[in-house]
Amino acid sequence: MGRRQTMMEKYKIQMKAYRKKRMKNDSTPYLPSDGNVYVIDSLDPGKKMQVQVVKTKVKSQRKIIESIACPICGNEMFWDHHWEAFTCLKHGKKAIYELVEK
Repeated sequence: MGRRQTMMEKYKIQMKAYRKKRMKNDSTPYLPSDGNVYVIDSLDPGKKMQVQVVKTKVKSQRKIIESIACPICGNEMFWDHHWEAFTCLKHGKKAIYELVEK
C-alpha cells in the first residue's frame, strides 16, 4: 500500500501533465479557408503543386483533410503520421508529399 498524496502533490502532477500536453506538436492536416491545398515532393522540393482534396471530415468545428489525389497518378493518398505527410505507394518507390501554404 502507498501513502496518500497531499493536495499539493496532486496539483504538481496535474500541472506536469498539462504542460506536457501543451508542448505537444499538432501535425493534423487542416483544410485552409480558401480550400486550395498545395504540396511539395519531399525528394524534389523545387515547385509547389496544387492537389485536389478527395475526402474531409469535421473535428471540433475545423475541416481535416483525410485524403488527397496524387498530383502524378491521381490515386488517393492518405495521411501518414510517422512522416507527417501524404504518401503514395503506386509509383516505383514511395512518394512523400508535404503540405505547404500558398
